[in-house]
Amino acid sequence: MRITSSIEYAARLMLTLAREHGKAPVSAESLSESDGIPSDYVSQILVKLRRAGIIQSRRGSSGGYSLSRPPAQITLGQVVRAVDRDVFEDVCGKYDAGAKDCRHQERCSLSPVWVRLGGVINDYLESVTLAALLQEKP
Repeated sequence: MRITSSIEYAARLMLTLAREHGKAPVSAESLSESDGIPSDYVSQILVKLRRAGIIQSRRGSSGGYSLSRPPAQITLGQVVRAVDRDVFEDVCGKYDAGAKDCRHQERCSLSPVWVRLGGVINDYLESVTLAALLQEKP
């Protein structure tokens, strides 16, 4: 299991955009400053979030970024997948490509545990919306 800096930063950016939902688009520079994230990194993350369809961009002097739908319709799971596929690394899946060999593939009692744990983590992330996170008390 890993929470990368990309996931952490993307979640912060999305919360900022959720707070600004319904207002004017927010520039990448403003997001960088408000969230303390290097501007180059912000740009890379915004591209991934836009490609995933959870934010939209507008060009021009009044341009910037905004959520593509209400905060209640965007989950933390969607954000994670947009920037880093999944939080939980498929432990056994790395052996599927044949590049490595797991001696225990035929009689593995651990594989079902990892699969279920990954499912629990992904289900939880899918249950947490940006709107719910905005309601959390710090």
